[in-house]
Amino acid sequence: MKIAFLLLAVLSGAFTSCAQGIVLVKNNAAVSGIVVAKDASDQVQTAAKTLQQYLQKSTGATLPIRNTGQGTSNLYVGKGAYSRIGNVDLDEDGFLLQAVDANNFVILGGSDWGTEFGVYDFLERFVGVRWLMPTDVGTVIPKLSTLRIPAVKIVENPVFLSRAISPIWIDKNTTPLNQWGRFNRLRGRVEASHNLKNLFPPEKFSKAHPEFYPMVKGKKVLPTTNTDQSWQPDFGASGIADAASKEIISWFDQHKDATNFSLGINDSGNFNESDNTRSMGRKNTLGFLSYSDQYYAWANDVVSKVRKVYPGKKYPVLAYTFVADPPTDRKVDKDIIPFIAYERARWGAKALKQTDQDLTLRWGQAAQSLGWYDYIYGLTYLLPRVFFHAMKDYLVWGSTHKVKYYYAELYPNWGEGPKGWVLGKLLWNPNQDVDALLDDWYRNAAGKQGGPKLKAYYAIWEKFWTQDVFANGGNSDTKSRILFYDPSYLQSVPDNYLTQSDKLLSDAYKLAETDQQRQLVTRLTQMWTVYRLSVVAYKKYKQGRGNSPEGKQRLQLLQSLKTDQLYSLPANSILSRSTVTGNDW
Repeated sequence: MKIAFLLLAVLSGAFTSCAQGIVLVKNNAAVSGIVVAKDASDQVQTAAKTLQQYLQKSTGATLPIRNTGQGTSNLYVGKGAYSRIGNVDLDEDGFLLQAVDANNFVILGGSDWGTEFGVYDFLERFVGVRWLMPTDVGTVIPKLSTLRIPAVKIVENPVFLSRAISPIWIDKNTTPLNQWGRFNRLRGRVEASHNLKNLFPPEKFSKAHPEFYPMVKGKKVLPTTNTDQSWQPDFGASGIADAASKEIISWFDQHKDATNFSLGINDSGNFNESDNTRSMGRKNTLGFLSYSDQYYAWANDVVSKVRKVYPGKKYPVLAYTFVADPPTDRKVDKDIIPFIAYERARWGAKALKQTDQDLTLRWGQAAQSLGWYDYIYGLTYLLPRVFFHAMKDYLVWGSTHKVKYYYAELYPNWGEGPKGWVLGKLLWNPNQDVDALLDDWYRNAAGKQGGPKLKAYYAIWEKFWTQDVFANGGNSDTKSRILFYDPSYLQSVPDNYLTQSDKLLSDAYKLAETDQQRQLVTRLTQMWTVYRLSVVAYKKYKQGRGNSPEGKQRLQLLQSLKTDQLYSLPANSILSRSTVTGNDW
């Protein structure tokens, strides 16, 4: 009994010591080091340096990076840095954050990616770093004199395994946008792209196998360039599955680390219309002629052939337009991942929500796992197009109905504030409190007093896009997405939305606590000015009062943003499309 009591006392004392936290920095001086294995990969070493740099920016202290633990406390990063960790069930993007005793803390990922994401989570969770938007104006680094890490064990795995957002490619970590995406863990693990033009390039196949190309309106379509995708293969042609599998095997031979190969159709119609593959006039859920049976039978055949050489690979496909429905007479191969293309912001129309949910459920019976392809554009929209709560709702629903992969065309306009940041958080875990996430963003962007003003500003536009545009049956046609180059929605903006927004942004600026917060609110206001002028100028134009002063001012402001680090993408996109450029407004 005494031995047991003594052991309990020792363990209790150790826990109490650990519970007080592990001190990494005290009075702006480092009392800890960062430990990585001697054979750590370049990615883990870079993650450790990033950790070191952000801790230095926050505390002024530089924690030395070394290969063994020394001194008072140690922060271990990556596989092999700390050997006494038991088995943890981690996805390759998942990570463990754990205080293993009173002096040592471990950041460990299911892969090098997981370790890197664990470093970013550590900085967010314990230091308060935030990557709200690209560039320095959106990077928040609190100033701390002492950094103490609590005694915790945190295991995080992503709900959505693939979280890809166009045009963010985090492997190319060279632009502020890509860097922002990487910090926010927007990693795409499979590529759902238009790829059949690459699988059957005309320079290789048009002369040797013209039968692989379609008959359309009685004429053979033979593309003349490798970039032309205004055609689809004849999926019933003799030998076409053998040829495709041979090409894919050769590609995997050259890309040994690749885990997937897209079988996505080209971005067009022009399916083969010969008698043996004609769709027979049957239309699918979205109102297109259905070619699903021919296409997915071909895809199943190709995958089964490649699997004999390369088992375990995945094959994303684009389930949209003419192949939106699952095949009628068979399931798709277990390694095919259908990405169902639909604009889920339109779930505000009950009929469209039901259409997408029913289609997802049907695909859930045909496929082992699903992807969603979404359209959440900022780009050329002339208002902050935000729908935070709707985003959470549909991501929660999808995550419980076999959707594990997500891709969205965002092409951000950062006048939309927290939209991209909140999306990244919800893709990691859609069950989070979206209001808490928003409050976090607003508080870091504009301070404790200015933040609520930003919240009220974006609430106006969330109401517009989730309620107003659906009033009286609007925005409820059967297309999978709305036309983002049509500015007619500007006519329905109430004037008081504009005056309220002006005041809220002005108040947010006045109440902001730091220069950085004032700069960030100024940047949001800059795009708001474009938005407001667009509404005013367009309404005047529709009243027959073209070339208004507001329209001229709007064009001047857009021209000034063409090379802006934050706004060049939407500014150039708006100016490139006549319907939204507004030269005659």
